[in-house]
Amino acid sequence: MTTDGLTATQPYRVRVGNVWYWVDPTAPVSAIEPGDTVVIYPLTGETTLAILQSAFAEGSSVELSTLEGERFAVPARDITVLHLAARDDEQT
Repeated sequence: MTTDGLTATQPYRVRVGNVWYWVDPTAPVSAIEPGDTVVIYPLTGETTLAILQSAFAEGSSVELSTLEGERFAVPARDITVLHLAARDDEQT
């Protein structure tokens, strides 16, 4: 994935493997809940599609999992932007 969506202000699509996702950069982080699929734009490193496992809270670590279920954590301070994503079943 590229970081083209980092400054997006309108929904956009990304492809991960053979699956397309709609990404909504307008959804406030406070509306994103555990279990939601998200696109993570970190301060450094690669953009990642993951599943949120814990609420996003400043000053803490954000628990996530890969699409395959492997869990990992990212300090909230290391995330530039978090966008809500949903599988686009019409394109998949």
